Amino acid sequence: MTLPGLAMARSIGDHLVGGKGVIAKPEVKEVDIDPAANMAAEGPQLLVMASDGVWEFIDSQEAVDILQANNARASATEAVTKLIETAAHQWRKEEGDYRDDITAVCINLVELFKRGDD
Repeated sequence: MTLPGLAMARSIGDHLVGGKGVIAKPEVKEVDIDPAANMAAEGPQLLVMASDGVWEFIDSQEAVDILQANNARASATEAVTKLIETAAHQWRKEEGDYRDDITAVCINLVELFKRGDD
């Protein structure tokens, strides 16, 4: 039997490689978000979803700092690109030519809820 290569971004729910250490059950956390609190800057401002390639060398607060600094003067796409570039740089610094999959999505909740009001 031929087994697939390890592709973490596609492995959630992949029971075929469970014997190789891939956990097919994702960790899920549900959070209620109040749009009014977000608009008043009292609630969460950003939602960040990223692969372990981002989190290996960047903690949550650093990721938020990178995204907020870049989102203030650029588009969300450019801000998340900066996060990905920072993660890739850290991998090069720590591991040389090797790096894990780096995938990230950022949603600016304030902007999202502003659009909902239109």
